[in-house]
Amino acid sequence: MIHMLEHGDHSHGYHLFDLQSGRTSQFLHSYRKFLRQPARRLRLVASECPACPGCQYDDVAVVRDALEEIVSFLPLLARAELRRLLVDLDAEFGRRTLHDPDPSHWVDWSGNPYPWWHRRLYVGG
Repeated sequence: MIHMLEHGDHSHGYHLFDLQSGRTSQFLHSYRKFLRQPARRLRLVASECPACPGCQYDDVAVVRDALEEIVSFLPLLARAELRRLLVDLDAEFGRRTLHDPDPSHWVDWSGNPYPWWHRRLYVGG
């Protein structure tokens, strides 16, 4: 199912990311790689160029955004399968990262709340 989504018609422009063949696997790999770091506590690293289509994924929270969007477009069974993978990864992410106590970091420029995975401490924050 993910393969069909990655190879489908994206001319409608509804994706926030460039969904190409193998992207879901790359996003999962990036998320797991972040969590494989040896430190007990991890801090997120902001992308140096968040507007750049490739560089934005240097931020693991943006990678997690992409995975969440993929989940939303999958049919029910495939959605449940990917969600099961994410539940375990998210639990580890939540355990190994620290909550950002600054509420000004919890909302975007328009006042909409960020998902919980963005409300973690970043390097330098």
